Amino acid sequence: MIILIDIDNTLIDFAKCSEQAIIEIFEEYDIPYTPDVFSTFTRENIAIWKRLEQGEIDKKYLKENRWNIILGKLGIEADGAVFEELFEGKIASSAYEVDGAEDLLNYLSRKYDLYVVSNGFRAVQENRLSISGFDRFFKKLFLSEDIGISKPAREFFDYCFAELGNPEKENVILIGDSMSADITGGNSYGIKTIWFNKNNEKCPDNVKPDYIVRALSEITEII
Repeated sequence: MIILIDIDNTLIDFAKCSEQAIIEIFEEYDIPYTPDVFSTFTRENIAIWKRLEQGEIDKKYLKENRWNIILGKLGIEADGAVFEELFEGKIASSAYEVDGAEDLLNYLSRKYDLYVVSNGFRAVQENRLSISGFDRFFKKLFLSEDIGISKPAREFFDYCFAELGNPEKENVILIGDSMSADITGGNSYGIKTIWFNKNNEKCPDNVKPDYIVRALSEITEII
């Protein structure tokens, strides 16, 4: 069995890492951190990453525009390019573990071959996996930055499967938190999916995860 695993908010708590990064940046620039800052960041960050997943924009556009959009929504006059660079640097150096992630990886790695599948930036993901120590569990990282196309595109999974020697799809399981990138992508490609639905979100009618878990520890009861 081959296990494909997402990183952000599946193994490493991106929300916690990003909020801490933003607090530190705002402190450095003496900008008040109000309650709506992180909610605005979250909303706009999700929106721009979904545009990337849908092929509307590329990583270059995201890097050049993400923080200009966020700062504009907050009514803050600052250089978005500088904020992007600072944000990526701080995110790359923080790796708060999602509850149960290391225990799950220990369990899975004893039984299966594990591979990362992520739309994140290579420099950021490699550093965070190294800091967390999670890099030792994975045979290879499949990153959209290298592949040239993002999850949930079929071509992303075509690349992964070619690199894996084209295994039978019934022998591959994808674990991830993102309905739009992970579960939709896995469903469309015909592989089994485990949706880590930590926040108990409603499952869309047109997408059917094979399994839904609220905690990573539940996965050990499935595979």
